[in-house]
Amino acid sequence: MYGGIIVDMKKMDRIISIDEESFILTAQPGINGYRLEKELNKKGFTLGHYPASVYGATLGGYIAARGAGTLSTKYGKAEDMIISLEAVSAQGEIFRTLPVPNHACGPSLLQLYVGSEGTLGIITEISIKIEPLPQIRKFNAFLFKDVRDGLEAGRRMMTEKRLRPNTIRLYDESSSDRIVKKVLGLDLKGCYMVVGAEGAEAQVLLEMKQIEEVCVALQGRELGPESGEHWWNHRYDFYFPPFNLMLPELTGTVETTTTYDKIYSIHLKKKEAIEVGFKDWNAKYIAHFSHWFPWGVMTYDRFIIPVPPEDPEEALQLHNAIWAKAARTSLAHGGILNDHHGIGFKLGWLMPEQYGTAWPIMQSIKDALDPAGIMNPGKFGFIKRF
Repeated sequence: MYGGIIVDMKKMDRIISIDEESFILTAQPGINGYRLEKELNKKGFTLGHYPASVYGATLGGYIAARGAGTLSTKYGKAEDMIISLEAVSAQGEIFRTLPVPNHACGPSLLQLYVGSEGTLGIITEISIKIEPLPQIRKFNAFLFKDVRDGLEAGRRMMTEKRLRPNTIRLYDESSSDRIVKKVLGLDLKGCYMVVGAEGAEAQVLLEMKQIEEVCVALQGRELGPESGEHWWNHRYDFYFPPFNLMLPELTGTVETTTTYDKIYSIHLKKKEAIEVGFKDWNAKYIAHFSHWFPWGVMTYDRFIIPVPPEDPEEALQLHNAIWAKAARTSLAHGGILNDHHGIGFKLGWLMPEQYGTAWPIMQSIKDALDPAGIMNPGKFGFIKRF
């Protein structure tokens, strides 16, 4: 967008080694995620990273954008899974981070490059943890009367019980009615939640029992394992025709992540900001909560304009206005700009607002590592000083 070149890494697609003692994979960044998973499965392992983009995404893409897979609640996001990396700096120097991610040897150079989206250098090799294929995988589903009860159920699983479910996915009323009904064929009134566990059989059975106890205590109506397994088997259908959101509707995913004490308020405030703030366009707001942590949860929320302006420029202006309003609403109520889709150019201009007085420090890191400003100029809102 602001000059420069595109470096296509997809031919650097080799698996270099699989350490079956330490459970560490080392591979080049261009390897396709689906192919990588299949190769690991042959040896009895899994990466445990199943993003909706798995058929087209690469291992390098997972790391460069801090990606999250469907099972991130158990296995972690990309930044939790990576062990070390090799990269080429903007000045052409090849370097490696320390061979382990946890240490007391100063700040983490590794995490500086995770999520850097090509602004600080080019990742050329990745070592990442892998997991043994689970003995069993089980699912269940519940229906809550409102999203607040569902959020509390998820919070209790992750905090008070310290469970490690592979999945907790809670759909708000609007998303349950519009998306879940269409994809899964479930005509439900309320908030649909699918929960799962995987691993050793005894561990999984215990986790599923505790999950059920938590949900029932909050008046969650059990829908049964078949409903949960049906979701798992059709989890990618949500992102492909005819089930995905597509033209002529105008849509955008305005996700955020925050701590448990703020998530319900953010949900209400963003719904109001979109549906009331843009009611002249009959704006709709839908959300689900899909990546859970010991400290909080993310919301994968979207706006929908059923009949957008016919003029392309007017449609783009409306799209950007809604996105800006939603993002700033997240920031104003304790959320951040993004959980796992990256920042790129779309949200880069809001990064100074996100970081506040820390933003000049971020810019100084960019200046030090890329003094010529040649690495993805303009991304993240970084300015070229020289």
